[in-house]
Amino acid sequence: MIDPNKRVYVYFNLHKKVWSVRQGGLVVEHTKNIKLHDARFLVSEAGRERVLREKKKNVHAGVSGYVVDSIPDSKIYSEAKLTYNPYKYKGFVAINDPYEIVEYADYVEMECPDETTSVWAGWCHATSVGN
Repeated sequence: MIDPNKRVYVYFNLHKKVWSVRQGGLVVEHTKNIKLHDARFLVSEAGRERVLREKKKNVHAGVSGYVVDSIPDSKIYSEAKLTYNPYKYKGFVAINDPYEIVEYADYVEMECPDETTSVWAGWCHATSVGN
């Protein structure tokens, strides 16, 4: 059971093709859709370097935040579809503007209806420039 008062860490599970939700160090849920508030986009530089060196995927990037049931009316928020590719970027970037690393967002919706993933962020904050 997810405690909505504590942060979770969400990452794409390559084997199950769903989002794995970790809280308190344990995977507490697998889901195809999750919404987060006060989201932080995290990338372990050591994990990314290992991917680059070994050319083999590992869990080193994900989103931290508080699970919510819904997101406020999208008309209020500026939305962006995000992506992360360790071979191209040092962090999460907006697909339409891959030159700024997105580090946090007010709200995020993460989906994986099939073997593809979507990460939509509302009211993103790009705090570092470059890839």
